[in-house]
Amino acid sequence: MYSEASGQIMAPERVSTGRTIAACLAGFVVPGLGHIVLGKFVRGALIGGVIITMFALGFVMEGHLYKPDPKEWLTWFFSFLNVGMGVPYFVSLAMDWGFQITPEQAAKVTYEYGNTFFCVAGALNMLSVMDAYDIGVGRKA
Repeated sequence: MYSEASGQIMAPERVSTGRTIAACLAGFVVPGLGHIVLGKFVRGALIGGVIITMFALGFVMEGHLYKPDPKEWLTWFFSFLNVGMGVPYFVSLAMDWGFQITPEQAAKVTYEYGNTFFCVAGALNMLSVMDAYDIGVGRKA
């Protein structure tokens, strides 16, 4: 950060370790909530809105979520990305939404786009948790 009054570059403020941990956990559980815990309300709302919209679009495009399958190693990678969404993934898992694949669903043009939206939403949420961590430890404002 730059201070016009002194003409010097100032380091971002660091928050307590407990608040940083709470922000990281909250950000993983609900996309964008980690930033809100740190007082970055607009950033948190934008991040949360975009990630949740991407997750919802994955359902609209009839993609499918992954569970690890011991016989197929690649499902572990995609499952890791999907779990990155936090609570929305686990709610979907509990309700069995998005895990079944039908031949009609797989034949749709948007099927692979839906899969990609699910994976990218999880990856972006993991990146947003890392961003909240960087803000909490004072690496960025």
